[in-house]
Amino acid sequence: MRRLSFLAALALFACQQQPTVIETEDSSVKEIFNSDSSPENNPNAEHRVVVLDTLQSSRYSYLKVKEGEKEFWLATMRSDFQINEEYSFSKGLYKTDYYSTEFDRSFDEIYLVSQLRPLFSGSQKQALDQMFKGGQKAPEAAVEISEADYDREGSIKIKELIQNAENYINKEVQITAKVTKINANIMDRHWLHLKDGSFDTFDLVATSQTAVPAGHIVTLKATLHQDVDFGAGYTYNLILENAEVIP
Repeated sequence: MRRLSFLAALALFACQQQPTVIETEDSSVKEIFNSDSSPENNPNAEHRVVVLDTLQSSRYSYLKVKEGEKEFWLATMRSDFQINEEYSFSKGLYKTDYYSTEFDRSFDEIYLVSQLRPLFSGSQKQALDQMFKGGQKAPEAAVEISEADYDREGSIKIKELIQNAENYINKEVQITAKVTKINANIMDRHWLHLKDGSFDTFDLVATSQTAVPAGHIVTLKATLHQDVDFGAGYTYNLILENAEVIP
């Protein structure tokens, strides 16, 4: 029976822009995704893992990882992966009875992953520690803001958004507020702290691909999400995500 080689599998996945079903005669090669997170149902499905152990070969890194309560091995192109650090991946192949000639051992189950991305660099983790320190409270550098300065057609007040959050969860909303603080380029996005004078005891944060300098008044459209866990103990009770700046 013809087998799909490790290098060929990684090369095929590296060339794909989205997760794709790869046809092969090898019955031991399967999609990494289960039926709930398959590419057809969710092309952006992401797996987050913590590295428990590493084996380095000349070309590949073999990593024992943990996702939730499940522990398993995965292999990817060689790199300096750190034990106890978190990484993510969104596409790969599942193989059973995989034999490594370099280690002269078989893996009952292993995932072949084209790209394993670190969730946090050292500087990002330090910034997140500062951002989350003390919970979701107002930034120390309070800004005097008059609620009347942020009236704009279509925008709701932060007080309304927070006190009646159940009406807005998973919905797109528009707010007009001042950026009181920005944490830039963390986890491939910018984190904007917002105030509009209506409920300044709450530190409302919006993630965006647009870096808005602190002190600027901005109108955003974003989706309100609840209980968002970014890993490593960083969670938000309420957060606006994928915010777009409205001229």
